[in-house]
Amino acid sequence: MLSGILFIIIILVVLPKFIITTYLPLPNRGIVRADLGDNQGAIVDYNTAIKINPNYAQAYYNRGVVRADLGDNQGAIVDYTSALKINPNDALAYNNRGVARSDLGDNQGAIVDLQKAAELLRQQGRTADYQKVLGLIRKYQQ
Repeated sequence: MLSGILFIIIILVVLPKFIITTYLPLPNRGIVRADLGDNQGAIVDYNTAIKINPNYAQAYYNRGVVRADLGDNQGAIVDYTSALKINPNDALAYNNRGVARSDLGDNQGAIVDLQKAAELLRQQGRTADYQKVLGLIRKYQQ
């Protein structure tokens, strides 16, 4: 009986942690860690991924998402800006940077970013996302 319980603990607790820390590429591991609530671990993974490849826009974007979740909107803006320097067509980075700017009280900057996000989403044919961003723009214009 004890060996069965031990086996279940290994499968449910030890093995997932081992897989996460050993086999997942850093950016994916960062996503998993953030999803599991380990935001600091996710940031460490994104930092390492950026050190390995400073031109990996998605790592900057993902770290920005985690920083925003932690309330570090200034850090999130820096990360979204870095992602946009590498990939200037990332509508979600413009969107999220706009939201972070609004959270810091910069509604004008937020609107500029959201307008760019809306333009890109429209060009990409992402109508539902485009409509959501237009709603945010209207909200911030009030």
